[in-house]
Amino acid sequence: MKKAYTLIELIFVIVIIGVLAGVASSSYRPNYLKSDIEFISMQIKQAQYKGIGYEHLGMNLAVADYINGCINIEKNAFEERATDGNLAYKLHLDAFDEGTVCFDSKGRPYSGNFLPANLMTVDRVIDLTFDGVTQSITIYAMSGYVGLPCE
Repeated sequence: MKKAYTLIELIFVIVIIGVLAGVASSSYRPNYLKSDIEFISMQIKQAQYKGIGYEHLGMNLAVADYINGCINIEKNAFEERATDGNLAYKLHLDAFDEGTVCFDSKGRPYSGNFLPANLMTVDRVIDLTFDGVTQSITIYAMSGYVGLPCE
């Protein structure tokens, strides 16, 4: 006689698979903080790359050049930069305003503008918070390297 599964056994297996799938899908949560930190660090690196090789000596050094090497580290400014046609990146972070950072032709960071007195000599730590969790991005003095938090 041919042995087969009964309808009750098949339903029981389908219910178990459904429960496991429900548990797995409910435990998946996107890491908004990590995504936002990566987006912001890439925007800062982009500003640095735009500043490298662009000679700022022929202009008024007291003015921040947002096209060639300066970036305003503020939530509203990043949300404006995140819109590209029909696509928009939504920051989930709490409000923050860390001022302006500019990068000269050698990639060195300045606080606010290109005046020699504003050359950063101390690492700048940008604290970003989402859902009660805080992580930091570090802009290292003299090199302009952007350090991300360790996991």
